This record gives sequence, C-alpha cells and structure tokens, in this order.
Amino acid sequence: MSDLLNQRLRHQLAALRDEGLARELPRIGRRDGVRYELDGKWVTGFCSNDYLGFANHPNLRPATISARDHAPDAAGATASRLVAGDLPAHRAAEQALAALVGSDDAVLFPSGFQLNVGVLPALIEPGDTVFSDALNHASLIDGLRLARSRPTILPHRSAPLGDAGPTWWVTESIFSMDGDTADPDLLRQFTARGGMLYLDEAHSLGLFPGGAGFARAHGITPSLLMGGLGKSFGLAGAFAAGSREVCTWIRTRARSFVFSTGNAPTLAEQARLAAELLAGRDGDERRARMWSNARLLAAELERPPPVSPIFPILVGANQLAVTVSRALLDRGWHVQAIRPPTVPAGSARLRVTVTSDHDDTQIHGLVADLRQLLRQFDLELRDTSPTSSSR
Repeated sequence: MSDLLNQRLRHQLAALRDEGLARELPRIGRRDGVRYELDGKWVTGFCSNDYLGFANHPNLRPATISARDHAPDAAGATASRLVAGDLPAHRAAEQALAALVGSDDAVLFPSGFQLNVGVLPALIEPGDTVFSDALNHASLIDGLRLARSRPTILPHRSAPLGDAGPTWWVTESIFSMDGDTADPDLLRQFTARGGMLYLDEAHSLGLFPGGAGFARAHGITPSLLMGGLGKSFGLAGAFAAGSREVCTWIRTRARSFVFSTGNAPTLAEQARLAAELLAGRDGDERRARMWSNARLLAAELERPPPVSPIFPILVGANQLAVTVSRALLDRGWHVQAIRPPTVPAGSARLRVTVTSDHDDTQIHGLVADLRQLLRQFDLELRDTSPTSSSR
C-alpha cells in the first residue's frame, strides 16, 4: 500500500509542478532583523509578517524570559488547560491581551488556524444567518465549514443586508493577501443594529495607537475578536477576545481548545510582555517607523497612502510569479510568490510587506529592481482587483 501511495503522490506532485503550484520551504539560516541567510546567501526579506520587528526584540528572547524572577518554571503545560495545564502564565497573558484590545476576557490558542476552526463551530448555531467576505482567510473558511453553516459569500468589503434573526458577519479587518481593510463604517452599522461580528485581527493587531488593532482604533466592538500573535507580536499563537460569557463558552466548547495541550508557558509569558511593549513607547516608536516605511514604499510604487504594510503586486500566472520571485532573490531580495489556493485562480502575485526594521536604502533598492524586472516581463506595478476567493 505504501508503494501505491508514493506512486499516487509522485503523480500529483508532478502535476503541481506543471501548474506552477509546487512549494518548497525556504531554508533560512542565521537571521539579523530583515537580513538573513537563505540557502547560504544573505538576502533582505520583504515578505514576513513581523511588522514591528518584535521577532528579534531583546526583551522577548527565551533566554531573557528564563532569567526573569517570575519566569515560568516548566517547559510545557503538560496537558489540556481543562485537565492540568492551566498555569499562571496563561492567565496573566490572557488578562494582558484582553486589556490590549479592550475586552472583558481572552483565551489563548496554539495558532490562529486552530482558533478559527474551533471557535466558529462553537459559536454559530444551526439557525443563525452567516455572511462571509469573499477574500477571507482559509482558516475562516474551514471554520465555517466545520460549523456546518451555509454562509452567504459577500462581495469583498461589502456588508450583510437585512436583520432577520441572529446574524453573523465573518471578516478580516486587514486582509492578509490584499492589504486592504474592511469598511469601518459598515462594521459599526452592523454591530449597532444588533449583528454579531466575528473579526479576524491577525494582521492589524499592534499597528494602531496604543498597540490596539483596527477595531479599537475605529470604535468597533466585535462579538468575537481574533488576535494573532505571529505577526506584530513576533511570536506564535493566537487569542480569542470578547465578553466573559463568550470566553467561558469557548473554554468549554471549542474543540481545538478543549482537546489541545495548553500553550508553552514561556510563549504565554512572551505574549504578556509583548502586549505591554506594544502598548508602550517602544511600540509607538516601532509603529511610527513602520508607517513611515509603508508611506515611502507606497510612494515608490506610485500607490495611494497605505492602510496596511502589505503591498500585493499582481502577476497573474503561477509560474511567472515564481520566475519573478526567483529573479528578485538572485538580486538579494526575498519576496515570495503567492499562488492558489492562497489567492484566487489567475491572481498569483508577489506579496511585498514592509516592517519597522527596513531602511530607506533597502526600500529604494527593492523597488528599483522590481521595476526593472516587471518591465522585463511586461508587467505593471498595479494593485490587485479582488473579486472572489477559492481558498
């Protein structure tokens, strides 16, 4: 049977290569901020989600955490939080994260994907009406599938219509592959008329004043806020934030929480410290640099003032996106090609991201080489025009 499986997979892998959809792990070695070794060559990265440079923050390194007087005294949680894995570090992190986003309570998860595929089925009931943005992340789509809901797919950035019965709107605040945002006025109007808003803030948390996300910055109170720890926090994991009733229900009924070992205590302590740093002067200074860099990159790309640090360069064909990405890598720039199913068919792209750690010389250098390569391949520095998602 193993020979049959291997033969089947060899055939399928070959088909992916022919379609320009094969994937390989970038072999990254030593790292120094946005500079790192990739396959033994030093490059400058413009594709990470470490928007504020916290992944290399000296106060968040494991060695620094372990040297603190109140450092966690165990490497692991040992069990599900509901069995024997609920530790002081978890509770302290959840309090800090709830305070950061202005909610009553928060619940830690090992990853954002685990959160969305567990929390959506726990909250959505069979009679609820559900609307989902056409460009939502795969984890939101899979969570809705597990909820056994039949969501109405909304045209990107549009709002649900009607008020009949319990109604959910599931959307991201900053869309991870397009870099645009949900309409804050529509979000406020929806919640004002009693709608239940499930807002994924993975790519917006930490980027707005005080370290908060898009919702708090725009006066929006979601029924459930998903916060990612793998982007501006520079860590890994996620948290769900909401009322005490919502969070108590999640701890009781979200299967990906109930049946998972708790986060490593050191990671929980890192999350607590990162929340404090994001809300303080350090976070303010890094946000100012990031937004300054984003404005410079937007100007260089001849685009309007940015609403996020994410800049998609539409290519279209899968293999062509890979070719341009490799050509940039040859020139010392790491920008990954993004292809289906991450983005809709026919919209393969380069996803350029800028951080607080980039400098003007790096931004000018990237854009100069990018312009030259796009001319070579008869492409333009244009925005994507999102219409639908197959993710």
